Amino acid sequence: MNAVLTPTSPRSADTHRALRVFCDFAVWLTFAGLVSLRGAGSPGTMAALLAIVGLALLVYRKDADRSDLKMAALFLVLPVHDVLNMALTGWDPGMLDKSGRLVLGFLVYFAISRTGIHARSLRWGVIVGCVAAAALAAYQAQVLGLERVSGFMNAIPFGNDALLLGFLALAAWVVTPTAERTPLFQTCTLIALGCGIYASYASGTRGGWVVAPVLIWILSLGARDMRRSLRTGVTIGILSLLIIGLGLLPVLNERTADELNNVMAVLTTTKEDAASMTLSSIGTRLHLYRVGFDAFMSRPVLGIGVANLGDYLAASAQTGTLNPAAAHFTHLHSGIVDTLARGGLLGLAALAYFVIGLARHFHRALVTSGDDHVRYFALTGLLCISAAFLFSLSNVFFPAIVGTNILIMTLAVPAGALAFRTRQLRCTDRPGAKKGSV
Repeated sequence: MNAVLTPTSPRSADTHRALRVFCDFAVWLTFAGLVSLRGAGSPGTMAALLAIVGLALLVYRKDADRSDLKMAALFLVLPVHDVLNMALTGWDPGMLDKSGRLVLGFLVYFAISRTGIHARSLRWGVIVGCVAAAALAAYQAQVLGLERVSGFMNAIPFGNDALLLGFLALAAWVVTPTAERTPLFQTCTLIALGCGIYASYASGTRGGWVVAPVLIWILSLGARDMRRSLRTGVTIGILSLLIIGLGLLPVLNERTADELNNVMAVLTTTKEDAASMTLSSIGTRLHLYRVGFDAFMSRPVLGIGVANLGDYLAASAQTGTLNPAAAHFTHLHSGIVDTLARGGLLGLAALAYFVIGLARHFHRALVTSGDDHVRYFALTGLLCISAAFLFSLSNVFFPAIVGTNILIMTLAVPAGALAFRTRQLRCTDRPGAKKGSV
């Protein structure tokens, strides 16, 4: 085990230090440009580079252990399911472009689990990322005059990921002991949180704000000294404010009032009648959900096929059960509904294994460890997997390629950093071992 953390030759030590510096930079740049950088500095590029390092280490070191195999099972369950599903229901290699990137995610995990990263690389990358998101949002809103800012992606993932960055900035503050919260750190955290909130607000995205109370509750798990009764009170207060806000929103916002009227019309009519209506954003989603559940019920075990949704929607539009305006969508705007329709119960089981497995992994480390770095990486990972699932309830788990690259990195980086730190602590707990740091 010591060889994993302390190379035995000067040459291997130099290589390890160089890889550590590279991983630190790649992680910092990933989160600094999470929603604002594309091209050579994008999360996708950093994922590819880190995956190359991970593949080389996997082949060269040959030291994968049981914990790595468990992580491989989590990262590979969805692409394996998609391959098997298409083998039975119809093949389209392009449909593996998104879930298949989880293979890269495992390699990124492996690279960081062997080289490690400094916690400050992730922490300050997040802070810079929040400021960059706000700057890009302000430019698009004030200079370009866009009504809804979107960065270099769709407005929904831009707003959701900007809000997540704000929560990740707050996570670093939550797990840091009070004595170590310097005025500079606290000021930068407050600025980062404000920037993340502004960028999300400027995007006009509403889904992220609905799940914000859950993310706040998850943040409270990282507060070491918070009493359970206080955490419960905070949760009740947050939910109460959310309910009040949802009740007042139709009165204060004309767009929301129109949405609710359209939703009620969709809910109280048949699919055939809804297919001829003019649908709002939420009304379209509800209409797609009904069509998606019909697809699931037609083949509940395997679904209609990962690659066959487009044909199914086109056929539904021709038979008059789907609004023609919704026939061009490439997904059903809900991770659960889309998974049930395409992959049936087996697909939902694969998604649940991935989400619940990662959530349990991070949660266990968060509540059982007294090490601040372990708790920071675990809280970051728990926030990211929870946000990915909650955001997917009104979108899909794998959004466009840009959003999928962000998803992969926000899960693989904390998982790898947590694995390295855990190994490091096991080594340094041995008698006579030298204490390490991250």
